[in-house]
Amino acid sequence: MEEILKQLNSSAGAKGSVVVTHDGMVVAGDIRWEVEKDVVGALSSFLVMATDRCLQQGKMGKLNRMTMIATHGKLIIVSLQGYFLVVLVDQFAAMDQVSPQIEAAGRELLKLTQMKV
Repeated sequence: MEEILKQLNSSAGAKGSVVVTHDGMVVAGDIRWEVEKDVVGALSSFLVMATDRCLQQGKMGKLNRMTMIATHGKLIIVSLQGYFLVVLVDQFAAMDQVSPQIEAAGRELLKLTQMKV
């Protein structure tokens, strides 16, 4: 997982990326030192739970992907069926260039997170 995240960060110019469980635990991460993985995990968990609740109340299904745009960056959250890929990018990042790389990393991580019985 860590290697996929490192590749994603380097190719997408991301500030960092983490894989988080629904309850906010960071499973894997490659993130700049000035950003705390646990804070990103807790924030993304809260955002996902609140958004999922609103989507269910509106009968709109489950969250697949969310982009939050803030003053100093963008936070992209992608569902991995039980986990979430959270990517932090610069506020000026071109989403049309970053999105395909995030989707590709998400597909690779999804393969790793699915249990085979």
